[in-house]
Amino acid sequence: MLTRMKVPGADPRRCPTCGDPLTFEILDDERFLVAWSCVNCGLIRTTEPV
Repeated sequence: MLTRMKVPGADPRRCPTCGDPLTFEILDDERFLVAWSCVNCGLIRTTEPV
């Protein structure tokens, strides 16, 4: 019999590359466009609701 383990999802406030905290900046408040960036490794992501 197989047992399933719950695996926690990745923390969206942490950089998926290095694990440092991400900082955010609102680029367009009318479209809710936000840029998330990591100071340590330089990763930049943008999010916009659909």
